[in-house]
Amino acid sequence: MRGLEEHFGVPLLERLNPGLRPTPAGERLARDIAPLLETLAGLRERVSGERAARPFRIGVSGTLLAWWLSPRLPDLIAAFPDRTIEVTTWESRLWDGKPGMMPDEADLALLWIPRALQESGRCEVPFPAETVFPVAAPALRRAGREEDWRRLPLLAKGQAADAAGGEWSWATWLGDEGRRPPAMRFRDIGGALHAAQDGNGVVLARSLLVADALRRRRLTRLVRRAEMRPCSKIQVARWSDQANEVAPAMAAWLVAAAERTLGR
Repeated sequence: MRGLEEHFGVPLLERLNPGLRPTPAGERLARDIAPLLETLAGLRERVSGERAARPFRIGVSGTLLAWWLSPRLPDLIAAFPDRTIEVTTWESRLWDGKPGMMPDEADLALLWIPRALQESGRCEVPFPAETVFPVAAPALRRAGREEDWRRLPLLAKGQAADAAGGEWSWATWLGDEGRRPPAMRFRDIGGALHAAQDGNGVVLARSLLVADALRRRRLTRLVRRAEMRPCSKIQVARWSDQANEVAPAMAAWLVAAAERTLGR
């Protein structure tokens, strides 16, 4: 910085105690030099003809990452060795998956959306259809507190499902008994699943999220297969850049992984 000040013959920084503050001349230099720095940043690409590598960003909810995607990341990385993969998470309630839209920061977004918002275009592929059913920790049932699981403490996610009915409402499963206040209510399904796994009660779960926990016997399904209900939402992989060849390939890999998970 002192070299620049000597070159231009004016002070560029005002030295305070503590800290520094740009002088008017320093502010003018910063404004004028910014375009030059951008030009220099792109020089390597123009001279070598090579594009600077940028991570491929997968956008996913924290719950899907924790309960399904994370254990499969090593295999995903191995399948795309020439790509640096960056995972970015968001709260599903902050982004509603409107048709044709996706988060700006993601090259490939894994979205949990109502079937009505599903697209049939070339930039979206659906995951396998899922089912919803109640689960609990095996230890909770072995404790023998109640012979009928319907009498166990109920865990719930939010309140929208209670009002809308359907497969995510306890009233749908238990009738009037399901209208009793839940023992605990959680902001997201991930927290409710963790509480159920810790033995705090029964929770309604979607099949992909709990497949690993069921296989490892951390959770147990409480109804017969014939009693499971189809889910009104679907997981999709969506991307916006039609010229991106990695996005559809990675989406296909993830969908195949989900099919293997649910087929076990």
